[in-house]
Amino acid sequence: MEICKVKRFDAYLFHEILPLYAAGLAVLLLLLLGAFLLGVLADILARGISLTLVSQFLLYKLPAAAGAGIPLALLFAALLALTRLTQDSEIKAALLLGLSPRQFLLPMLLLGLTVSAASFINNELLVPWSEKRALEVQKDILLQSPETLLQEGTFFTDSLGRSIFIEAVGSGGTFQNVTVIQAGGSQGPREVLRAARGALDQQAGVWNLEDIHFMVYRQSSLVIDFQAKSATLPVRGLLASSSSIPDLTYLPLGELLGRLRSDPGRPKPAEWTALHRKAAEPLAATAFAIFALAVSLFTFRRTTPLGMVAVLFLTFIYYATWSVSKLLGAQGTLPAWVAGWTPVLLYAVAGGGLLALSWRR
Repeated sequence: MEICKVKRFDAYLFHEILPLYAAGLAVLLLLLLGAFLLGVLADILARGISLTLVSQFLLYKLPAAAGAGIPLALLFAALLALTRLTQDSEIKAALLLGLSPRQFLLPMLLLGLTVSAASFINNELLVPWSEKRALEVQKDILLQSPETLLQEGTFFTDSLGRSIFIEAVGSGGTFQNVTVIQAGGSQGPREVLRAARGALDQQAGVWNLEDIHFMVYRQSSLVIDFQAKSATLPVRGLLASSSSIPDLTYLPLGELLGRLRSDPGRPKPAEWTALHRKAAEPLAATAFAIFALAVSLFTFRRTTPLGMVAVLFLTFIYYATWSVSKLLGAQGTLPAWVAGWTPVLLYAVAGGGLLALSWRR
């Protein structure tokens, strides 16, 4: 009889949480997809990109959005559902009927581990595949340009990562003293091209350059230096430069480990942070389940349990700490393990402490 009562209570908890989880996940996916869309919105508006291409881009970005949304939606749903049970005194009634905190904990752990497993599978299998295709679509968006634009007197970056400087622009698409630099990282430029004059061929999407001086560097040493009377430089979509930094957690685990093993003398804070995040972020769902239960058991005697504003605030805290810590870890400001695990440990430690206090009471 006791087993049947526990099973019914487990099913009741799932029935309360899962619809809220589905709704929360849908809202988070829309918000995260909107953030991805903002990254290419300027190019979409400037180039008149077709709705089909934009839809393809958002579809391929869906697994990446789910990578953050799958665990985070559980925090929102569990807090909201258990708060409702607290407000209606259902948690108090269950305890009075003989259910122990342990019988609350087991279904929540099961739910958290299930969501963690789904998050890990999504991040490891779907995200790397979809990100490659999203990048291909993004390149199509960036390279579809009705005209090639020129900027005078400032450096700007094209879709191939080249830094370009034009001293003066004349009528009819002519210009003078252009410099094109292909960056090579900390060792300086890889290639430098200078031209005294040039003209834009709008239809072909190229620059016809004259009086060329071309230099190639390897490890800051000049290895090729030659001059030419003329050259053609493809420049279609000059201003189509994506400013987004690729997230290394989107790489498959094997590829990420390969990057860590290569060039052992070079510090790799971004790669190490990504490796810790690969483990920590899916497990966040389990920490969220424990935290939500602990908050409910700790506050069920109070007349004013958590409201919607408090639930949204506790959900936002994770997203904020996750956003900041991954950036600081990739830059090397924080140790990789601290950056990767801090957002999860905040909820795991707080949930464990509140659960221990609730258990003693």
